[in-house]
Amino acid sequence: MTDKQLSNPFSTGNGGGHFEAHVQASFVALMLTGGIAPCLPHWPITEIKLQGRIDGFNTDDLIVFVENPVHGERRKLLGQIKHRINITRENEVFSEVIRAAWSDFNNPRIFTKGKDSIALICGPLNATDFYSVHWLLNQAKHTKNVDEFERQVTKANLSPSKSEEKLKVFKHHLKLANNEKEVPEIELYAFLNHFYLLGYDLGNEEGVVLSLLHSHISQYHRTNPQFVWARIVDYVQTWNQNAGTITLAKVPEDLKDTFKEPSLTYMPAELMLLPDDLNIDWSKHSYARTIALMNLIGAWDENNEADMEVITLFFDKNKTDFITQARELLQLNGSPLSLQNGIWKVTERVSYWDILGSQIFDGDLDTFTGVIVTVLSETNPAFDLHPENRFAAEIYGKVFVYSSVLRNSLAESLALLGIKADALINCSYDKTNVTAILSTRGIFQDKLKWELWGSLHSLLPILAEAVPEEFLDSVENALLANPCPLGELFLQESKGMFGSNYLTGLLWALEALAWDGKYFIRVCAILGELASYDPGGNSGNRPDKSLSTTLLPWFPQTIASIEKRKAVARILSNECPDVAWRLFIELLPDQQRTSVGSYKPKWRNIIPEDWENEVTQFDYWEQVSFYAEMLVSLAGVDITKLSVIIDLLNKLPRTTFDQLLNVLSSEAILELSEDEKFPLWDKLFFFINKHRCYVDADWALKDDLLSLIEGVASKLAPTNPIKLYRHLFIENDFDLFEDIDDWEEQSERLEERRKEVVKEILDLYGLDAVIQFVKEVQSPIKVGQSLGDLGNEELEIVMLPQYLDFDNENYNNFIRGYVWRRQLNKGWAWTDEIDKNDWTTKQIAQFLIYLPFTNETWVRASQWLENSEGEYWTNIDFNPRIAREDLGWAIDKLLEYGRPHAAINCMHTMLYMKKSLDLQQCVRALMLALSSSEPSYMMKTHNIVEIVKILQDSSEISDNDLFNVEWAYLKLLDRYNKGKPKTIEFSLASDPVFFCEIIRLIYRSNNSDVIPELSEQQKAIADNAWYLFKNWSVIPGTQKDGSFNGELFSNWLQKVKEICKESGHLEVALIKVGEVLIYAPADPDGLWINHFVAKELNHREVQDMRSGYSSGMFNSRGAHWVDPTAKPELDLAMQYRQKAEEVENSGYQRFAVTLRHLSVTYEGEARRIIQRHGERHYE
Repeated sequence: MTDKQLSNPFSTGNGGGHFEAHVQASFVALMLTGGIAPCLPHWPITEIKLQGRIDGFNTDDLIVFVENPVHGERRKLLGQIKHRINITRENEVFSEVIRAAWSDFNNPRIFTKGKDSIALICGPLNATDFYSVHWLLNQAKHTKNVDEFERQVTKANLSPSKSEEKLKVFKHHLKLANNEKEVPEIELYAFLNHFYLLGYDLGNEEGVVLSLLHSHISQYHRTNPQFVWARIVDYVQTWNQNAGTITLAKVPEDLKDTFKEPSLTYMPAELMLLPDDLNIDWSKHSYARTIALMNLIGAWDENNEADMEVITLFFDKNKTDFITQARELLQLNGSPLSLQNGIWKVTERVSYWDILGSQIFDGDLDTFTGVIVTVLSETNPAFDLHPENRFAAEIYGKVFVYSSVLRNSLAESLALLGIKADALINCSYDKTNVTAILSTRGIFQDKLKWELWGSLHSLLPILAEAVPEEFLDSVENALLANPCPLGELFLQESKGMFGSNYLTGLLWALEALAWDGKYFIRVCAILGELASYDPGGNSGNRPDKSLSTTLLPWFPQTIASIEKRKAVARILSNECPDVAWRLFIELLPDQQRTSVGSYKPKWRNIIPEDWENEVTQFDYWEQVSFYAEMLVSLAGVDITKLSVIIDLLNKLPRTTFDQLLNVLSSEAILELSEDEKFPLWDKLFFFINKHRCYVDADWALKDDLLSLIEGVASKLAPTNPIKLYRHLFIENDFDLFEDIDDWEEQSERLEERRKEVVKEILDLYGLDAVIQFVKEVQSPIKVGQSLGDLGNEELEIVMLPQYLDFDNENYNNFIRGYVWRRQLNKGWAWTDEIDKNDWTTKQIAQFLIYLPFTNETWVRASQWLENSEGEYWTNIDFNPRIAREDLGWAIDKLLEYGRPHAAINCMHTMLYMKKSLDLQQCVRALMLALSSSEPSYMMKTHNIVEIVKILQDSSEISDNDLFNVEWAYLKLLDRYNKGKPKTIEFSLASDPVFFCEIIRLIYRSNNSDVIPELSEQQKAIADNAWYLFKNWSVIPGTQKDGSFNGELFSNWLQKVKEICKESGHLEVALIKVGEVLIYAPADPDGLWINHFVAKELNHREVQDMRSGYSSGMFNSRGAHWVDPTAKPELDLAMQYRQKAEEVENSGYQRFAVTLRHLSVTYEGEARRIIQRHGERHYE
C-alpha cells in the first residue's frame, strides 16, 4: 500500500476530488474571513498546505497552520479527506488513514504531541460510526487518564453499545500501523487524544457547512456569497494540482479585496464638548479628592456587596450616599467616570494619577495596603471543583467574593504605585515604595499554595511590573518548595472544550520582565525550571515556548545583549539540560518561521521608544551557531539524541554539521555494537534517501554534503543482512524511491531488489534466517511475496503445511504473501499439485483462505474440505470489492455458515457490478444479521442502507417485510446515511392506531401513577420509537405520491385525539403532532401554511399542539454561528411577525399568538446578543 494510494480521495467513493477541493476551500474561506479552524486553539489561520507529502507528511491532503497573535506560537491540523469511509476492521481506506496518522503522530519533526492535531475529514458517516466513534474520541479527550478512559468505554451502562467494538477497530489498525505490534494502552490513549473525526456535508449545492461558509463570506460580500465561494474553490483546485501552500500574501488580489474590512470614520470626540468643558482643571475641582480616591481604587461593581464595602471603607460613606455622589460626578461634561451595566471605571487613570496625586496621603496608602491584600489574597472558590467542572463555576456558585473589575483595577493601582511614585507628592519619603513592597509581600504571603497562584494568574503580569524584585523573589521561593506549588499548578490544566490553564498569566509576567536586561537571565532561569515541571497540555502557553520566543535569534524578545543570551544557554545546559535540549532545537533555522513576539510590558518603559528589533545577518548566525554547537555538545554520544539531530542535519550551520559528523564517526560511536549503532545508520539512510529523492527542493542538501554523510553512514552500516536490508520492507514504498518520477519503474526495481535480498539471506543463512527477518521488518507480507517469487519444492516441503499453523500475525502475513504470490505465478495447477494428504482440516482451510476470493477457490473448498467446508467460510476474511465474478455462490455459503454481514457486503458488491439480487435473500440476510456473532468490523452500514433502499424501491417485497427491516435498522436510516424509513413514516402519517401505539411505547399514561418496570427489550423498543419521532418529517395526511390531503389529516388527528384521550396520552400526542406540523405545505391559495393544518392548530383546546409546533420550529434552526449584529435573529423575528399577521388575517388568531411568541423570543435573543457583544467591545 503506497502513500500515493492514500492521497487519492476517489478511493473512497465517487466525487472524492470534488469533495476534497470543497473541504480545502472551506479552510481557505475561514482564513480569509478570520474564522477559526476546528481542533486547534482559536488563533488565526496563517497557512494552508495542500498535498503535504513533499514535506514529509503522510496525512497529507490538508495541513492547516494557526498562529497565536500574541506569542507567535504555531499549531497545525493534519487532515486526511475521504468522501466515503467506514470505520471498521476490514476497511482498507480507514487502515490507510490510521497508518498515515500513526506515522505522523510519531514523527516529532512534523508533529508536536500535546499541541498539533490529526483529523479524518469525511462526508456523511453511518449512524454507528458517527455516534460511537465521536463518543469514543470525546471520552479520550475528557477523561483524566487511560484507566478512567478504559472504564468509561467498557462499562455497558455508560457507553454506546458499539463503542468498545470501535475501540477494537482502532487497536487493530494501529497494530497494523505499528509493525504488527500491539500499541500500548497509554500510547493508544495519547493517539486518540490527538485524533478527530470531522463530518462535512460539502460537495453538494446545499448543506449546513456550505450555508455557514456562505454566512461567513456574506459578512464581507452580502449580495452573492455563492459566487465568491465558487471563486475560492476554483483557486484551491488550481493550487491543489501543484501541491501548493496558501497564505494570505499569496491570495489573488481580487479575493483579498473582497474580504477587506470597511473603513469607518468617527466624529472627533472633542467636537462634542462645549467650549467651557475643554480645559477643566480637575486638580482644583471640588471633587478632586473624591476622584483621586476613586482613581486609587480604579473600578468597582455597584451590584457587588463586597466591592461596595471596600468603597465605604475608603470614603467613610454609606453605599447610598456614595452612589449618589458618583452619579452626580458622572453627569459632568468630561466626567472621569464611566458606567456600564453597574460597572464603574475611572477613565485615563494614568493622567488622573499625575493630576491628582497630591490628593493622596499616607493614611490612604495604609488603607490601600489592607484592602489590596484582602482582595487579592482570596482563593478562587472554583478550585473546590473538579478541574473539568471549573468552567461552570458560576453555575455552582463558586465565584470570587470581590468582582473581577475591582481585583484588576487594584492590581493596576499597585503598578502605578511602583512606577509613578513621584506623583504622590504629599506622602512621606519612600512611603509609596514601601507600600508597594509590603502590599506585594502581603498578597504573596501564601506563595507556597498553588491555589494562590492559580487565583492570581490573570493579574500576575500587572503585579510583576509593579515590584519586579519582590515578584521574582516570590516565584523563586515557590520553586524551591517541596512540593512545588507551581508544579502542582500544571496539573490543574483541564482538557475539555472549556478547559482552563492557570500558568498563562505567570508566563506573560515573566515574558514582560525578560525584556529588561536587568532581569533577563534571572527570568530565563525561572522559565527553565518551570519547563522542567511542565507535563505538557492543550494550552499553547508553555514555559518552553516562552523561552524559545524570547531567545528567537531572528526576532529576539529582549533588549538584553547577545552575550547575556549565550549566558542563559550555558545556565540552562547546566541546570536544566532537558529543557535546554528542546530549546536549542527550536532555535535552529526554520524551526520557527513566524512569530508575533512575546508579552510586552504595559506599565514600565523597558523598551526604548526608538528601539527597532533589527537583527543583522552576522548576529543571527552568531546566535544560531552557538545554539547548534550547544545542542551537539548536549547530545554527547547519546544515541537517541543524536538520532534527533540527524533529522536536522540540513538545518545546522556548516561548522556544527562537521562537528556532528565527527561525533558520528568517532571511536566512541564506532566501537558500539551493531544493534546500538543501527538507529543512527537507519536515520542517516532515510535522510540521504529523502534528500536524493527531492534533490530540487529548497531544503535539500547539495551532493557534496550528502557524500560526506554517506561516508559516515558507510562506517555505521551493519554487516548483518537482517539489519542491513530490513528498511527495504517498509509499508510506504514511496520513502525508498530515489526520485519523484517514474514511480512504476521504481516500484519494479524495488521488487527486484527485495527478491535479491531475500535470496541472499536464504542462500547464506537458510530459511530460519528469513523467518527471523520477518520478525524485524514492517511489512512481513512483502517478504512472503518476494520468497514466493523464489519458491521451489524444497522450500514448500519445509513451509507447507507447518507454517500454516503459526499463531502470530507477522508470520501469518508472511505465509499469506508467499501463498498468494506462488498461486499468482504458478496458477491453480500449483495449488492442486501440492501433496495435502497429511494436512489437517485446519491447515487446508488456512491455505484456501490465503488464496484469491474467487470461484476457483470456493470449488476447491467444497472438494477438499467436504463436510468441514465451514472451516473456510467461517474464517475467511476478504474484500468482496476485488471480486470480478458473480458472488451468488459465496452469498449462499456465507448465509449457510452464519455470516450474514459478510453476505450483505457481497450483495453490495453485486450492486456495484450491476448484477441482479435475490430480494428475498436480501431480507433474510438483513434479519439474520441482527443476531449475528460476526466481528463488528464486518458490519458495513453503508452497504446495509443501500440494500434497504433497493428493497424500498421494489414492488416485490411486502409492506410487512419492509416494515420489519426498517424497524430493525431504524437508526441507520437517517440523513447521514442518506436513508429514510419510508414505510414506517408513512404508517405513522396514515395509521392513527400505529401512531398511538408508538406514543404508548415511549410515554407513561396520565391515568396512572404507577411507573412500570421495563425489560431491556422493552427499553430497546422504546428507544427505537423515540428515535423514530425524533426524525419524523412526513406529516399526517401525506399520500404515497407525496401530495397532501387535508381531509385525511383532519380525520387522522380526530382519531388520535380519541384514542390518546382514553389512554391518558393526549398531551404528549398533541405535542408530537405539533412538532411534525412544521413540515406542513403551503396552501394552494397562497397562504404559507395549508388551511387544514392552520385550522387544527387554531382550535381552542390544542394549546399543547401549538406548543409542540413552537418548540419544533425553534429547534429546527439547529447549530449556527452567532452574528454579533444579531441580524439572523432579527430576520427570524420579522419573518414570524409577518406569518402571524397572515394567519391572523385568515382567521387563525390563536395560532398567530404562538407565532408572535416565537417572534418575541428571537427579538429577546437579538437584544442579548447585541448587548453581550457590546459589553465585550467595551471591555
